[in-house]
Amino acid sequence: MSLSPEKQVFSRYTLKRRLGEGGMGVVWLAHDPVLEQEIALKFLNERLVHDRHAIQRLKNETRRNLKLTHPNIVRIHDFVQGPEGAAIAMEYVDGWSLWTLRVSKPRPILGVMEITPWLVDLCATLDYAHQHARIVHRDLNSANLMLNKRGQLKVTDFGLAREIRSTRPAESAHPQFLGTEVYMSPQQWSGEPPCVGDDIYSLGATLFELLTSKPPFFEGNIYQQLQENSPPTLTERLFDLGFEDVEIPLLWEETVAACLAKEAAQRPGSAGQIAVRLGLAPKPKEGRAF
Repeated sequence: MSLSPEKQVFSRYTLKRRLGEGGMGVVWLAHDPVLEQEIALKFLNERLVHDRHAIQRLKNETRRNLKLTHPNIVRIHDFVQGPEGAAIAMEYVDGWSLWTLRVSKPRPILGVMEITPWLVDLCATLDYAHQHARIVHRDLNSANLMLNKRGQLKVTDFGLAREIRSTRPAESAHPQFLGTEVYMSPQQWSGEPPCVGDDIYSLGATLFELLTSKPPFFEGNIYQQLQENSPPTLTERLFDLGFEDVEIPLLWEETVAACLAKEAAQRPGSAGQIAVRLGLAPKPKEGRAF
């Protein structure tokens, strides 16, 4: 069914305007008369609308996200199905992504001081999701980090998240990739079970992109480079791209490099540890670990 402004869908929502398109499908701004507010409707891609597995993923996404009640996480309201297809109703963020913010600048990079307050909130948000809800994002990147008009960070699209499990999924010669490839850890590329280390790697890759304008590996055979090569330092990438005058503090160089370690065990054990390494949060007192 075609979608257009002022069209009512699912016998409830009135479409306002198209917001964009993601991995799962198109996203529309809509009015919800029940909640009496504007919401975002994320529709399942048309080519997948009859795929029961894709429908189940959306249902699972809704169920998982109901566990996430945090001021920096986009709230999920409902899963809906009807003649129009299937969609998830979620909180509308009246702002822009960090990716949009970066590329709109005359020099498409963000500075350490600019990123710092958002990183503090992001680390706390990921710790909440990992430790409280036992959920990993698995598609963390700058396009999924939003700023509302008040400048508050909002993490969106936990739709590819998977509950942390210790069992390995069935082996497959062609594992389904869940995530945006240039931000994915080697373990996620290989189809290993989701773990906190996946999000730590993606956080490092996101910081790398925001600070230099490109993720660690961004062209050619990404998988081969990820397996065989070490990424350049932030300073080396900035120099290669013509940003020779930008200085990266050594502590940031070391922390981002640690996040991008090929082995998950060599990365920081939590997002909170990243904030501690950078001096953005106090070192936790010794005690029982999560």
